[in-house]
Amino acid sequence: TASTTTTTTAKKKTLFAPFSVGARRGAYTGNAGEALGQGITGGAKKLSEIAKVPLLMKESAVRVREIWLEQFREKPLVVPGTLTAEEYKTLRASATACPMFLVPVPRGEGYMNLVWQFQNDSFLYQTLESFQQGGSGAIDLGVVFFTELQGSHQLVLLHGELKTGLLTKEEAAKMIRFTREAYMDPARFAWIQKFNHRAREFDYNDYLKEFKPIEKWHAMGSS
Repeated sequence: TASTTTTTTAKKKTLFAPFSVGARRGAYTGNAGEALGQGITGGAKKLSEIAKVPLLMKESAVRVREIWLEQFREKPLVVPGTLTAEEYKTLRASATACPMFLVPVPRGEGYMNLVWQFQNDSFLYQTLESFQQGGSGAIDLGVVFFTELQGSHQLVLLHGELKTGLLTKEEAAKMIRFTREAYMDPARFAWIQKFNHRAREFDYNDYLKEFKPIEKWHAMGSS
């Protein structure tokens, strides 16, 4: 009924602190070095800055996931997601050991290369050109993993935020999925290991031929 819907909506709103992500588009102009220092990518540093954690703690893991995805689904600059505690444990260990890699994003007849970096429970994405500028390059996408519910709910909340107009929300969602799958699949992870620890052995053309990143990009959805 209408009254039930209103009550549910009101309850959901009370779980989240006053926070407008869309209003901050392009606001973060810091460099990768600053963003990868203490804290994260110019966004919320703790879950409590976005949500009312004590209230979320009272909900089941299934319900928290539903609330989280629903809250940000219509936000044009935010990509929400969730991982199980075990999934994130594996992802975090692999990304800590091998924090950087390349992802080619299709553009017209070709593609553009973005570099990702992981540190402090967050990924930063920027174009290869920006990365090569050193500390002055702009960040195009920041992804934060909130671990406050990892112990109690066996759940980690993912919050991706577009920082520039370079990527669409769908492309950002695909990039996040591409990253997660690259660390979870042993065959793909072998390329990340080579890139991070045996850079002289990493051949970009071989990577495109054998890893087939463009084909994988086109084949996957954005969920």
